[in-house]
Amino acid sequence: MRNYIVTVLAIIAACCHAYAASPVQRADCGVVERLSIVSPQLGDSVDVDVWLPADYNPETKYPVVYMHDGQNLFDASTTWNGQSWEMDRAACRLIAEEQIPGMIIVGIHSDPARRVSQLMPVEAVRDAGLEDLMAEVKLKGMPVLGDQYVDFVVNTLKPMIDSRYSTLSDRENTMVMGSSMGGLMSLYLLCMKPEVFGGAGCLSTHWYGTLEAGDRFGNAMMNFVETHLPDPGTHRIYFDHGTSTIDAYYGPWETQALLIAQKKGYTYGENLDSYIDYGAPHEESAWSARVDRPLRFLLMKK
Repeated sequence: MRNYIVTVLAIIAACCHAYAASPVQRADCGVVERLSIVSPQLGDSVDVDVWLPADYNPETKYPVVYMHDGQNLFDASTTWNGQSWEMDRAACRLIAEEQIPGMIIVGIHSDPARRVSQLMPVEAVRDAGLEDLMAEVKLKGMPVLGDQYVDFVVNTLKPMIDSRYSTLSDRENTMVMGSSMGGLMSLYLLCMKPEVFGGAGCLSTHWYGTLEAGDRFGNAMMNFVETHLPDPGTHRIYFDHGTSTIDAYYGPWETQALLIAQKKGYTYGENLDSYIDYGAPHEESAWSARVDRPLRFLLMKK
């Protein structure tokens, strides 16, 4: 069991999210621009890949989807495992079919040495009194930086994106999406900054946080969802998971989260959606195969 835990933690920290000055991604449709943004909150520069639709027009205003693990979003030839979300293809297809409006995707790169630390929902851990988990999560001497990551996204990255690009900067047109720990952080951003984000897409959400914490972390996340979900009248949430590899452990926790959301006033088809991808593993090819679902749900007009 111990070896299994170590293996899974290694996968969560690195396997889908290699960093180390990733090559610039090329888009099959639209264009990707690489930015390097100094983050006073994280004490480092953060690479960000911004995807613009092929017909991007500065005179038109676009909704924005912020995504974690941005180095894995567009170009499989640049990733560690030869897989990507193929977000450019998905977005172009849905825009051409008029299922979603033209939009901008902002991909925030992750550093495997600090990824779990930066994407950890600190408030959930702190409120549950899991100080020992806080210590467990430290990677290579780095403290848990989830709140600093939130601060960076909201107070450094988003203002820069809104000033540089032609965006619809209001809450209704600002979404966040990610997988695994990125699913946790997407939910965390929605809950902690409900005035900024109108919707969250949480794919293969890693409800365990760290497997060594077991049910303690899952229960902490359920308490967090219970106490922090924003107003269903102004927000949307999408959850999904597969049923193989790590995703096989997510179902019971996700069911609890969905029941809590419904108790808090969220309604399927209106501001809540979920999907079980039977047989799907915990990897980019699986998220690519179903990313149409959260894009359509989050970007649909009320």
